[in-house]
Formats: sequence, C-alpha cells, structure tokens
Amino acid sequence: MAITVRDALNIGGLVEATVIAGNAGLDNVIRAVDIIDVPDAAIWFRRDSLLSTTFYALKDSIDAQLQMLEDIKACGGAALIIFSPERYISHIDERLIQKADELSLPLLQMPDCSYIDVIVPVMSNILDKQVQALEYAQEVHAMMTNIVLKGKGLQELLTSLTTLLQYPVFMADANLMLLDAAIPPDFSKTLPPLLQKRQGSGKNLPLDSFYPEGLLTELLRNKKPSYYQHGSGEEDYLDFFFPVVAGETFYGVLIVPNLDGEFERSETVAMEAGAMAIALDVLKEKAIKETERKSELDFYNELLLGNIKNRENIISRARQFGLDATGSYFVILVELNKESIYYGRDMESGDVPGIEELEKRLYRLLHYLLEKEHTEGVVVEALGSLVMLIRIPDKINPDSFRDYGKNFLNKTKETIRSRMNGVPIYIAAGDYCPDIERISAGYIEAWETIDIGKKLYTTDFALAHSDMAPYHLVKRFLTTANTPKLYEQIYDPLIRYDREKGGELVQTLEAYVECNFSRTKTSEKLHIHRNSLNYRLQKIEKLLGQDVDKIDTFPLLLASISRRLST
Repeated sequence: MAITVRDALNIGGLVEATVIAGNAGLDNVIRAVDIIDVPDAAIWFRRDSLLSTTFYALKDSIDAQLQMLEDIKACGGAALIIFSPERYISHIDERLIQKADELSLPLLQMPDCSYIDVIVPVMSNILDKQVQALEYAQEVHAMMTNIVLKGKGLQELLTSLTTLLQYPVFMADANLMLLDAAIPPDFSKTLPPLLQKRQGSGKNLPLDSFYPEGLLTELLRNKKPSYYQHGSGEEDYLDFFFPVVAGETFYGVLIVPNLDGEFERSETVAMEAGAMAIALDVLKEKAIKETERKSELDFYNELLLGNIKNRENIISRARQFGLDATGSYFVILVELNKESIYYGRDMESGDVPGIEELEKRLYRLLHYLLEKEHTEGVVVEALGSLVMLIRIPDKINPDSFRDYGKNFLNKTKETIRSRMNGVPIYIAAGDYCPDIERISAGYIEAWETIDIGKKLYTTDFALAHSDMAPYHLVKRFLTTANTPKLYEQIYDPLIRYDREKGGELVQTLEAYVECNFSRTKTSEKLHIHRNSLNYRLQKIEKLLGQDVDKIDTFPLLLASISRRLST
C-alpha cells in the first residue's frame, strides 16, 4: 500500500511543511522517501519517491535546480521538499515555483529541522499500510480459496468479489464468451452498458460484440490487467479487465465495468485473489468437462455418421446432451475457407488472427446466433467441421420446413459476413430431417453440398441441398464408368485445336453459352474485341459442324458441369 502527498502532510514533521507550488500533484503516490544533496542525484531517483534536499550542492545554479525538478518529474517522483532554504540558498527562486506549478510537481518548504523528523514517520506509515495490505491479501486469498475448497462455483466467487468491490463483476471464458455476472446487493447505480446488452442478448454474449477487436486481441496477447475508457460526454465509462491466468494458460477474464476511477491497491489485491480462485475452479471444471466433452463428441460423431443403430439408444443419449429427440432438424455445416488467397496473403503478414483463433471466434458467433434468434439447437465441433443442429419450431407447417431452413441458412451467412470482417466461409445445409434418425442423412447431404460448392465456386458460399439437387444428380451420374470422359467427348475437336494451336475455343464456347448467346456480353466477359469473338465462333462452327446460335446447350452445360465436379 502507499500514501499520497496530501496524506503525508498530516504525518510527523511534515505537518509543519508549506506547499508553495504544484498543488495539482498532491494526490501523487508515495512509496519511498529519499535524500538528495549531491549534484548528480538524478541517477538515484526512484518512481513514487518523496525527495528531500537543502539544494546546498546546487545553491549557485538556478538552472541545475530547475533541471532537478524536470528529472524528478521524468522519473515519476512524488514531490520535492526543500529543507531550511534560508540557511543554504537564502530563498526559493520564483522560477522554481513557476516550474513546479508547470510540472504539477508538489514543492514543499520545511523549516529548520532534521530529515529524520520527516523520513521516519512517513516511512513508518507506509510500512504500516503495507503490513495491513499483506494481512488483507492473506484474508482475501484465504476466503476465495475456501470457497473453491467447499465445492462452490463461479457464481459464489463472483458474488464474493462484488461484495468486496461494491461493483458488478463479469466473467468471460477463454473464448471471450460471457459466462456469468454478479451484482452487489442494493446496487443503486445505473446498470452498466455491458450488463444491459447481456440482458438483451442472452447469456452467450461474445465480448467482441461490445468491445473493439483490437482491445481483446491485445488482452489475449499480453494477459495483463488493463483499463478501457469508452463513451463520450456525460456517458463516459471506465472498465477494468483482469485476466484469469495460471502459468501461461489463459482461462478467461474478469471485467468490472463503469468504475468511478482506477482501483486502489486493496481492490486489485481482491481481483488477484478472485482470479486465482477462479483459475482453480476452472481447472477443476475443465477436468470434468473434458470427460463430458469426449463422451459428447463420440455421441455426435456416431449420430452424424449413422453408427447408432438403436432408436432408444439415440433418444436416451440425445437427452443426456440436451438434444430434443422428438423434433425435426436441419443440419448446417460451417467451415473456414482455408484454401482462400485471403490466408496466403494476409495471415503471413500478421494482419489477421490465425486460423485457430478464427475458428474459436466462429464457434462463439454460432452460439450467439442461436441465442439471438431464440432458436433451439446445438453447435458442435465434429468430423472436422462446425455442425449446427437446428430444431424446427413445432409451430412451423411441414410445407414450410425448407423455407425455414433456407431462412436460417441466410441468417447464418449474413451474421458471419457482418461479424467476421470478410473471412471467407463455406456454409451448407442438408435437407430437413423429420426424425432424429435421419440426422446422419442430413449431415451427408450437407457435406456433399459443401463438396460441390468448393468445386463450383471460387469464393465463400451458403448453399441449401434442395437448391443444388441438379448438381447432386449430375455428380451421381458421373460415378458411372463412362461419364468421366464426357467432357472430352463433347468438346474433343475444340480441345485438340486448343492444344495444337494454343487457342481458347473451349473457353470461348463455354462463355458464349453462359452469356446466353450474347456476343456483346461474351466479348466483355472475355475482354476481347467483337471481331476476335466472331472469328473464334466461326472456327467453332467449322470444327463442330454446327451453327453456334442453334446449338443444343444441354450436352455442353452437362459436360462443363461434369468437368468442374470431377476435378
């Protein structure tokens, strides 16, 4: 613990001191007391030190005296006491007074007395406070540890902290997802903005929906306590972040919102004790959850792959993991587009978070979406993807099941696009599953849709299985013995010409068909002159022996799709 300069003026010999300048710094903290009576004293200056001098060594140089004030301020000194000025320097120069006011550095004048009359009482007071702080820290640590040892959980720890601090306290997990909060009894202040947002968004509120991404990234990187000031004008807020860390492992963060000012040491001691106890509690819960998570993961892997054959077993285990076995579901797969140029270009430069961090953020966001939309369902990491099992509300008419699934698919896409800063994502939904036993079929449909989407599209996408039915049909058709060569058979004359002459006839015909036989649009798409396009089309007609404007497009489109799906 420490005292301020203002406090020190009521201790020992300092009651006789006169503050002659630097009143703005009277709340500076004092942690030590030093004597300086040599010319090069600056090399020994310490932060938060109350410095005493007679200026005897500098009595003939006002410039050196002014420089000493600058040096004290630069090192974070608390104040300067000038002893017996009339004996050693005759008077205190007005320029010293002006400089002290300019620096907001308290300048005190003491009558003719001994240094001991100041040093001993002030240091004794500081040491007494440090002993009190140590005793307080031991009491708080014992109280917090006792809560954990008695088997109490996070809510009890947070409640104890709010009692000590008299402020609300929030806890977010290692994924920066808000876990819980506690408010002091008889809390009469306006609810902090974070608490208001949590009440409107449900329990699973990601912190990046309230705090800037840069602030949270810095918190994860440094794992150190920090303050964050936000708002403006009359609504100005100061929030305190205290990471919950054990060793180098980050387990979450405690947040105390809407402070009146920065915490005193006793309050940060309480935060330290709370964080340590919560780390112990998290480790205990983590061991339990790891076992539960393995069992849960095994269940969902077996459910999605259709390896649970007994319906009663499915229903029993589904109930164990909070999945309603009586409803109809959509299976939605969500994957990061790891092959995108986005990663190759930006991730190496360090401009964006790594893939692991993005996957965690995506997982949090999908949970948040379920809360926000008040939708029953689960999000699990299974079989290499994030899998959402979305329960269709009972009030939905079966004729509208597919529309409900497409709407939720689009909400997922829009939420991710708005919150993930352009990170490309693959999203696909299987057809609706009228029964829990069909979830494995829905998963296969979603997986096949993502696979087709990766081959047809170069950017991120959100696709429903029902909308991609023709492509699924073509893909199944391609599994027959002769169809892999369909493309070469249909385009054979053009392929051979392009290989021999270095031409682009295949690309030209595909573009011409895609542009619905518009020569203007085709030339624009290929970035070639209209005359060049006409020449190529004439060549295509000669090689195929058909009028390109009357050509049957079905085999051409089928061949083009087969090429893209089989690559």
